[in-house]
Amino acid sequence: MVTTSGFSHTPITRLLVLTSIGVSILVSTLSIQYLLPIKPHPHLWPYLQFSRLLTYQAAYTTSTELLFSTVLLYQFRVLERIWGSRKFASFVAVVLWCNVVVVPLLVVVLKLGTLGWYNYVPSGSTGLVFALLSAWAEEVPRIYRYKIATTSPAATTTGGGREQVPGVVLSDKSTTYLLAAQLALSQFPYSILPAAVGWTVGTAWMGELLPGGLGRWRIPAWMVGESSKRKERGQYEGLRRRLEEEGSSADGMRNVSDRVGGAGGGEQESRRRGFGRQILGYFTGSS
Repeated sequence: MVTTSGFSHTPITRLLVLTSIGVSILVSTLSIQYLLPIKPHPHLWPYLQFSRLLTYQAAYTTSTELLFSTVLLYQFRVLERIWGSRKFASFVAVVLWCNVVVVPLLVVVLKLGTLGWYNYVPSGSTGLVFALLSAWAEEVPRIYRYKIATTSPAATTTGGGREQVPGVVLSDKSTTYLLAAQLALSQFPYSILPAAVGWTVGTAWMGELLPGGLGRWRIPAWMVGESSKRKERGQYEGLRRRLEEEGSSADGMRNVSDRVGGAGGGEQESRRRGFGRQILGYFTGSS
């Protein structure tokens, strides 16, 4: 079986991983991590720093979160191969903009409900990672399952003629869920909200439940290096006409060759017939 490794045919995933790593290193080098997280009070009010809504997903402030996020994004590159770069980039754009609106709004509601205790939005693309996780869980089936025994082999029970070993049944996707759980709990309890919102948005996108038809929206084709449908139709139309012209030319040449071949064959046939048969054919009317 031929397998594809690395970032082959996944330009959007490669861009996400490199951007997340590069911006996180740059922020850490310049010691400006404090500019990324959001505190509704005082960042949004009274300082009116609404630019944080557009930048808080750009990078992580801790190396642990960056590691888990990068590993998970690399794991989810298979979605871009299944969907194509255009659909994958559209999914990423919709999730990012939904997180810009929904997460800070929910934090403001929680701040009011908890009398000012919940007042923090951690930085990083945790919402995007969990949205991709929800799509990956639905699109990619498990390959195998395995069991971790919880008792010694001597404590096995027999049922139906077969030995049953008590244990925990896991699948090949369990390690991915474990990494995602560690990412969601990295800044407990504040990091749980972006993870929950990301999972909800990803599930709603897969079920086309987002308002305004966002689940069917696609970015322009030129943004991912693809040609538009009109241009493709023009190319196919030109190719069809050229094939038709070549086909008609081939039919015409075939007809001419058949006529020439038929005439030449008749002359050769008449030459092969003897002089007496030609005279007899002249009087009897047979050629």
